[in-house]
Amino acid sequence: MTDCFLLENPDDGELAAITALYRAAGWWGDGPDDQGHVARIVAGSHCFALAIDGGAVVGMGRAISDRASDAYVQDIFVRPGHRGRGVATAIVAALARRLEDDGLGWIGLVAEPGSRGLYQRLGFEPMPGAAAMLRRS
Repeated sequence: MTDCFLLENPDDGELAAITALYRAAGWWGDGPDDQGHVARIVAGSHCFALAIDGGAVVGMGRAISDRASDAYVQDIFVRPGHRGRGVATAIVAALARRLEDDGLGWIGLVAEPGSRGLYQRLGFEPMPGAAAMLRRS
């Protein structure tokens, strides 16, 4: 069974597992691991969720916010062997519950192709007229 929890103060093992998830998702290159960077990501997030199955970290997600009105869910990733088991649903639900408990009523996200159904089942709706955009430096 997979457990999902909100991470407050990650230890070295959790930081290494989060780094591995970012790499497995293809979001990071092959540079050296920097656990200080990962620790800043977790600390700077409104909340950060991990999914654990059999002692192994199999999924993650986080939310960022202004802590007053708006929040965004991002970096949802579940290892391929654990997909289709409700892991992403548990991660997003835990993040949304925390954000709502903290008084944030506007929660946005950018959905990957093919993931719209997951988010719609959790109460998210497409934003007509909106377009995902990115600027990299």
